[in-house]
Amino acid sequence: MKLFSHASIILPVADPLESAEYYRDVLGFSISFLWEDPPTYAVINREDAVGIHFVKTEKKLTTEDSPKLFIFVHDADAVYEEYQKSGAKIIEPINDTDYKMREFVIEDINGYKLVLGKGN
Repeated sequence: MKLFSHASIILPVADPLESAEYYRDVLGFSISFLWEDPPTYAVINREDAVGIHFVKTEKKLTTEDSPKLFIFVHDADAVYEEYQKSGAKIIEPINDTDYKMREFVIEDINGYKLVLGKGN
């Protein structure tokens, strides 16, 4: 019997709604939950496989030391092409790594880095 179901990261952001709308409009996610009006918490999903939560913070955000979120995909080239067309900020183009991944990196509107890739 499996004990774990799934996991989601919670990212602090200045505006959860703006972040959720960016992920919906540019990265193809859907908004599945908003808390309060205006929202102080938002949840987004893509294909029931990836969930990301945004929580409002008043802190000055710095992303220099923030973790990267790695999202495994079935077709890195197709996702890369989708994000090129949608205007996502691609900061590292798609490439084959020496650790057997085909991946690329985008930066969201908060400065968070998302690595999207598939094992070769």
